[in-house]
Amino acid sequence: MPAPLTTFVGRRREAAGVCARLERGRLVTLTGPGGAGKSRLAIEVATALKARYRHGVWFVELAGLSDPLLLTHAVAAGLDVPEQAGRALPEVLTERLRDAALLLVLDCCEHLVEAVAQLVLRLLSACRHLRVLATSRERLGVPGEALWPVAGLAAPPEHVGEAGVMEYDAVRLFVDRATAVEPEFAVTGSNAAAVARICRKLDGLPLAIELAAARTNALDAPQLSKWLDDRFRLLAWESRAPLPRHRTLDRVVEWSYDLLSEAQRALFERLAVFAGAFTLEAAEAVAAADADGAAELGGLILQLVDKSLVTVVPQHTPTRYRLLETLRAYGLERLRRRGELETLSAQHAAYFLNLAEQAWERFRGPHQAVWLNRLKSEHDDLRAALEWLLASREVDGAVRLAGALASFWDVQGRYAEGCVWLGRALGADHEGTAKGRVRALIGLGLLAVIQGDLERAWHSCSEAEQLSRRDGDLQGLVCALQYLGFGALLLGNPDHAVEVLGESLDAALKTGEPWLVGWSYLFLAMVEVTRRDFARAVRHGRTAFGLLCEAGEPKSIAWAELTLGTASWGLGDIEDARARTGEALRLFHKLDAPWGLAEVFQITAMLALPVHHWERAAALFGASDTARKQSGAALLPFLKRWRAAGIAKARAELGGQRFDTAREHGRRWPLEAAVLAATAELGTALPPPPAAAPAPAAGARDASAEAPQQATLRRQGDYWALAHGGHVIHLKHAVGLGYLARLLGEPDREFLARDLAAAERGAPRGTPVAPEGPASSGPGDAGPALDARAKAAYRRRLRELAEELDEAERFNDTARAERARVELDAVTEQLAGAVGLGGRDRRAASDSERARLSVTKALKSAVKRIAVHDPVLGLHLERSIRTGAYCSYAPDPASRIVWG
Repeated sequence: MPAPLTTFVGRRREAAGVCARLERGRLVTLTGPGGAGKSRLAIEVATALKARYRHGVWFVELAGLSDPLLLTHAVAAGLDVPEQAGRALPEVLTERLRDAALLLVLDCCEHLVEAVAQLVLRLLSACRHLRVLATSRERLGVPGEALWPVAGLAAPPEHVGEAGVMEYDAVRLFVDRATAVEPEFAVTGSNAAAVARICRKLDGLPLAIELAAARTNALDAPQLSKWLDDRFRLLAWESRAPLPRHRTLDRVVEWSYDLLSEAQRALFERLAVFAGAFTLEAAEAVAAADADGAAELGGLILQLVDKSLVTVVPQHTPTRYRLLETLRAYGLERLRRRGELETLSAQHAAYFLNLAEQAWERFRGPHQAVWLNRLKSEHDDLRAALEWLLASREVDGAVRLAGALASFWDVQGRYAEGCVWLGRALGADHEGTAKGRVRALIGLGLLAVIQGDLERAWHSCSEAEQLSRRDGDLQGLVCALQYLGFGALLLGNPDHAVEVLGESLDAALKTGEPWLVGWSYLFLAMVEVTRRDFARAVRHGRTAFGLLCEAGEPKSIAWAELTLGTASWGLGDIEDARARTGEALRLFHKLDAPWGLAEVFQITAMLALPVHHWERAAALFGASDTARKQSGAALLPFLKRWRAAGIAKARAELGGQRFDTAREHGRRWPLEAAVLAATAELGTALPPPPAAAPAPAAGARDASAEAPQQATLRRQGDYWALAHGGHVIHLKHAVGLGYLARLLGEPDREFLARDLAAAERGAPRGTPVAPEGPASSGPGDAGPALDARAKAAYRRRLRELAEELDEAERFNDTARAERARVELDAVTEQLAGAVGLGGRDRRAASDSERARLSVTKALKSAVKRIAVHDPVLGLHLERSIRTGAYCSYAPDPASRIVWG
């Protein structure tokens, strides 16, 4: 969920009503004008309902999406639903959500209303436990849709006195935002009427009120009201013609716009060309009118930030900015009226084309991860640039930009989206003469071959080969031949693959480029792996590895390591195979490359078989399936036979039911969990050779890789019993027990949890526990180990909360800061008493202690009931009980709460 930067004022009853409506219906659409607070209300409702949905609450923002054809891709990406080769994404999405109990929030649907309506209808018809909360300026028109109009906040009527105005949400919002820019601002007898008048004239619209409140550092309330009087009639008249559906909000935006200086106005309009978050560097390159403008642009942006017209995006280095979508739409319309939109869009496209081509040049070097993150941050604007180039028939630019992004789409596993853009760009080049066409064709061939679409890959690379030979493009020829050779290998023709790859190697040697030569050798090594000539594969692989290390590109080095690891596995050199596969895992994980990780998990599963880690191997096979689906990559044909043989072996040893259970568990692992499991497997010391340690009989228990779900933790009176592998460990009910319970509940931590529970000074892992009962403290006493773990976990959370509090205070987010302070207090208090599972018993020691606990429990229950009706009072009462301090509370928020 997006983290709000300001407090949520008012709408508590509305939020409760929307929650109740979602209980009765499956689709609720928040409707209303721009700036009415639909998105913020949706976030608040979704946050309140998070615990009610077993599979969570998912927020998908559609404001940056302009092409309806990519709607399903955006929703799937927001839901972490992977693409699958050969299957339509709507079908995959429907299948994934069929039995999921979740709430899907679709924000800003009005510009894609038809596409959203069709997708929502399909999902709701097929997924009976799914609920959808949408925000839109118009209804979706789907059967069963419940509309919830979101109007302005309640504003005070005329003749309401000073004491009464603060009862209205619009005034409370104005005061909250005004004090953020002018700390001394307060509603008094001299300005109460003016504040009420401002809120009424702005129709209580939250965005309009925030824009007005931002001026209180320069104008007092009566002056602000007068300025609004002067402009109100003009704004109401001007807003009727150009954009009727924006009419209410345009009055406020126009007024705020008129208060800007000429330089601020010009910059505000020009910044609207950015579709996503932008850096100061990008703003200087695109939005500055000249060199002098670039010099003062930074100061102007800060001024617009102060006026709430530009938003600072947190947690970004360097700092990024963005315009709210409504404000951006207004700025774009102003540019269009002035006739400047085409010029600015051309400058925008040129900047991002240049950026993408810079990234393509540097993608083959050691700074690949840096450029990968840069392109991820710029992806919305890269899409917008592509869309404008295609719409403007700037074919050369569109083909160059799409071709330059192919490597980015490859590493990120965005194969389907990349193919859409590359196909559109190449299809627009009817004459086949665009600059960069060879690069785009090779990029399309690469993405297609990874998806298993070998026919499309062959056509693209064949055309690239012909154009490269015609134009003397030696580098293009090498890449085209490499992918043609790889395609031949995937088609089961290794002899033809060697012939084509040999030609690519000859051409690569002429270029003198280590990266190109290295990849020709690496493809040849893959051919020899397929032929099972592992010795020759090692020779080719080592040559490739040396050349690719010289180039320094992490992705290429990772594939070289994995190929060499596979060859070493084939030669029986398991130690080298583990080391190289582990290095490939590290590099692919750093790049967040799902296809590479899928192949690492599969090789790791096969490496687990010789050491009889049957269940871990089964889980890793499942994790490989999931990662491959996330990337949309096809299973390499020459790995299918080995995978099938490995699965058959593990199934025979475990039995069908245990194997399927373990593999299904691995399929449910999140990516980080699978990485941890693979790391654990690759870092495990090799067992004694079979002569010293005979292999277990089929179906024997594998103590080194138990299925995680076989561990149980149950309450037995005042103690807990952890049962695993036939052993029972009795634990006191203490602070550290919560840490153990969390470990057992996380699929990536079950091995660690089991090891900690069996920990003992000097005792080997898995030592049986003597059945002395709860009082035993012999083998299996987990206290010392879990004490350290629990305290480390608490201290780590304290550091995280301190960082969160610092960031919240920097952005004046009082609600977030207060939440962080409350949790800081609670965690600090817990840490003071955290003595682990070996620590003091938490049972009441006496009748008086039990009575005290009973009274405290009753007080907390009463405070919870109070908090439902008055959250602020409830929060202070909770703090009072927790800290033992007294407080006096006044219901007027303008008054201070006094602590005693």
